Amino acid sequence: MNKAQPAVAIVMRTTDRGLLLERAVSDVLGQSLQDWTLVIVNDGGSVAEVDDVVEQHSSALGDRVQVIHHDESVGMEAAANHGIRSSESEFIVVHDDDDTWHPDFLTRTVDRLRGSNDAGVAVRTEMVFERVLGTRIVEVAREIFEPDVTSVTLFDILRVNRFVPISVLYRRTLHDDVGYFDEDLSAVGDWEFLLRVLSAHTMSFIGEEPLAFWHHRREATGALGNSVIAKSDEHQRLDLLVRERHLKEHVKDNGLGALLYLTKHESQLADHLHQRKNYAEDLLLQSLEQNRQLSERLGRLEEAVSDASLVSLLRRRYRRLKDRLAPRA
Repeated sequence: MNKAQPAVAIVMRTTDRGLLLERAVSDVLGQSLQDWTLVIVNDGGSVAEVDDVVEQHSSALGDRVQVIHHDESVGMEAAANHGIRSSESEFIVVHDDDDTWHPDFLTRTVDRLRGSNDAGVAVRTEMVFERVLGTRIVEVAREIFEPDVTSVTLFDILRVNRFVPISVLYRRTLHDDVGYFDEDLSAVGDWEFLLRVLSAHTMSFIGEEPLAFWHHRREATGALGNSVIAKSDEHQRLDLLVRERHLKEHVKDNGLGALLYLTKHESQLADHLHQRKNYAEDLLLQSLEQNRQLSERLGRLEEAVSDASLVSLLRRRYRRLKDRLAPRA
């Protein structure tokens, strides 16, 4: 009898971050839903470091773990694709080695998708700022990521990526429909994948308490750094590349007409807003100058009132003194 496929395939990308990897594996083992398979993709990092972590948790992991070692790095998106293609499951989630979950992340996301026709589900996410001090990970602060998010829409994703891999679980069948992660992208691949997904499908959102935790080490460099921080220039370059590519596909199918109109209108709107901004700044400066002049007048008035009060006081005292000194009849 064939063993039933697990509910979730967890793809964990890692490179030379044994301390973080150990925390991530412990995080998976702490999930309330245990119907998963874990695929660790070591993308060109130390083999011994990864194998040591897996060995530490071998009794708890059992036969639910698969380790893939790349002799040389193939990049984040190719590593994710390798892990996905090497597994079987109903759902997929990418859990990078430096991020963590609420213990009920898998339970609540799987329940949500099994109770709907949505292609995937995203959750409220919290950024955790931390430092690595030797063999210790020290938390510095926390902040909700994109606190205004209440749903997952293509409109929002077109402007900026509001979700990260640790916060999204989706159906494996999506890859048959929209393809895999773009291996030509060394960054922003998760955003580009969501663009394709949301162009044809819907995703739901669990927005109560944070269920995913996106960890940041702002001062870290090298292997311990975050790609979104350490490679910010690359993110900006590839963001523009993805937009340019999709824009050209749109033009190929629809022509330039509407875009020419919109860009002209946008330019005029930008000029109008710039003029209004300058006008508002002028009004503000005029108001500040008027306030300054008013303050000066009030100051002079206060001085005059003060002087007048002093003169009046002296006059009253002079009269009283004069009355006392005047000879009595």
